Amino acid sequence: MNVQLNDSGVPILRQKTFAQKVKTFLLWTVLVILTLAAALLVYLCIAGASEMAALTTLDKKSAHPFYTMTYENFDYSDMVTKELGTNDEVIKYYKNKFFSGVSGIFPGGNENDYVTKGSVVFSARTYSGRYMRARIYNSYDAPILMITAKPENGYKSWNIVDMSDVGLTAGKNIDAWYGNTFQTVSAAYCVSEGINSEFFGASLVSCPVAECDDTSLVNITPFMAIRLMLDRAATVESAVDLLKGYDIDFSSGSYHFFVSDKGGNSAVIEYVDGKMSVTYHAPDVFHQICTNKMEDKNVRPASRDYSNRYEEISYYDKLNKTLTSQYTDGMGIYPAHAQLILNDNSKNIKETNETHFGSSNYGTIYTVLYDSNKMNMTIVIDNDAHNQYFTFDLK
Repeated sequence: MNVQLNDSGVPILRQKTFAQKVKTFLLWTVLVILTLAAALLVYLCIAGASEMAALTTLDKKSAHPFYTMTYENFDYSDMVTKELGTNDEVIKYYKNKFFSGVSGIFPGGNENDYVTKGSVVFSARTYSGRYMRARIYNSYDAPILMITAKPENGYKSWNIVDMSDVGLTAGKNIDAWYGNTFQTVSAAYCVSEGINSEFFGASLVSCPVAECDDTSLVNITPFMAIRLMLDRAATVESAVDLLKGYDIDFSSGSYHFFVSDKGGNSAVIEYVDGKMSVTYHAPDVFHQICTNKMEDKNVRPASRDYSNRYEEISYYDKLNKTLTSQYTDGMGIYPAHAQLILNDNSKNIKETNETHFGSSNYGTIYTVLYDSNKMNMTIVIDNDAHNQYFTFDLK
C-alpha cells in the first residue's frame, strides 16, 4: 500500500469522497435497523412467547380461506382479570401487552358492526348409544380459523373462529405478518364454537335477547365465555356452574350458549332480564336443537324469534322431525346420515342486498360434525364436501 507522507514524515490522511460517506452512512443505518429488529424479536418472544409460537403454526388449508393454528401454554386467568367487554378490547389488550404506551401506532382492531348470524346446532344420540353434536354456521363471507388450544391449566380443545369477529373480513390474508398479528393472536379468546378432549362442546349462537347485569362478578365477553368453558368444563353442569361466576357483557351483540357433553346431557344457556336461564334437553328425547330463537318461555313471543326474520329458525321443526324419526325403532342417528343432514340444509354462498363485514355474500360458511364414536371432528367449508372437507382427531 502506498502511503503519502508530508515534509515531517507524517502520513497524509485522505478525505472520504461524498459517495464513500453515503455508503458508510447506509451501512451503519442497516446495522442499526437489524440490531433494533433483533432486539424487538427477542422482546416479543419474551413478552409473548405463546403468541409468537402460535403465529409460526398458522397454516392455510383451503381457498375459502380456512386456516389452522396451534396455541399452547396460555393462561386464561390473566386475561379474565382485565374485565374486557368486547373483542376489540381483547385485541387492544394484546397490543398493550407487547407495546404499552405506544400501542396506538400499530394497526389492528375490530371496527365491524356485529350482525346476527343464522345458525343451527344440535346434539343427538348415535346408533351406538353415544352422542354427537353438529352445527351449520351461516354468515357473511369471512376467513375461518381453527385453533388447537393447549392451555397450561385446562383441557385441550379445538376451536373455530369467524375472523370477522376480530376485524379480518372477506378478502383479507390473515397470515400477513404486519397489520393482522394482533387480531390473529387474539382469536383464541374470540371463539364462537368448539369442543374439548372430554367431548364437551360449546357454541355461541345469536339470539334476540341477552342481558346479564350482575356487576359484582368479573366481566367477560360471550366469546371469552366459550374459551372458559372449553378450557375448564367437562360436563354441562360444570359449564353452568362456571358461568354463574361471571358477568357476561353482551354489548357486542345478543347471544345464547348451546352446550353438550359425552354423557348426552345438553342445554341452552340464556340471559333474560339480567338472570341466567337454562333449558335442558327433555329426559325422554335423545336430542336437543338450538337455533336463533329463544328457548326461555318467559320471553314474549315478539322477542323470541326475530319475527321469523331468519330462515334458520325454520330448521328447528325440520331437524326435530328428522332426528325424532331416527329413534322410532330404538335406533340412533348415524354420523354419515348426520353429515347428509348438514349438507342438505346448507346454503350456497351468494350475493345479497346487504353488506356486512365488507361482504355482501351470505351463506353457509362451514358445517362441523363432532363424532364421539370415532372421537373426531369434520368441518366442511363453503358447502364444498368434495374439495374443502377436513377431519381432525380429538383423541
